[in-house]
Amino acid sequence: MSWILQIQRRLEGSKRLPAAPDGEGTSVAVVLPLYVESAELWTLLREEPNESPPLSFPAAAFEGDDPWPTVARLGSVGLGVDPSRILRLGELDEVGGSGGFRLRACVVAVPSPEDDGSNTEARSVRLPLSALRHPRLVEERTFEIEGQQVPLAVYHLGRHRLWGPALDVLLQLLELLERPEAAREPQAASLN
Repeated sequence: MSWILQIQRRLEGSKRLPAAPDGEGTSVAVVLPLYVESAELWTLLREEPNESPPLSFPAAAFEGDDPWPTVARLGSVGLGVDPSRILRLGELDEVGGSGGFRLRACVVAVPSPEDDGSNTEARSVRLPLSALRHPRLVEERTFEIEGQQVPLAVYHLGRHRLWGPALDVLLQLLELLERPEAAREPQAASLN
């Protein structure tokens, strides 16, 4: 079975957060691009050296219940990938973020930057998912978020450091992909 079909199947059961009782919270689409290179899955992160954290995925608020039109725009603007070359794979579980944000990580397949020059103009960092299994160092640092001191894990991956929502989304994807298939699907009731 192709990697695309395997990931689509794993993402079928994603969960949404319950609706906020007063309609608070901004829905944010986060684009998690995947491609295959050297027989393993890789992703592309945006590098914004003056931001905290400096590595992130393209993200933007969206209206309504469907993040995918925003995902197509973000893939084009944020990654430099022609929207016709972006293949929808599915969504990870929705998570709440700081400031009332509701993050919807939308997983997509994109062409390998080696195969297609369309996504080489965006400032991006290529990261094999396997690097998350064996970071050079994991440290706990305290960051100020909305006036509160919050401890966060920081993964050192080569010359890059990764933390915050991008790390959370990648770890959620990795956990989903590495979970045994039987553990995520409900067992059929016995006929006996």
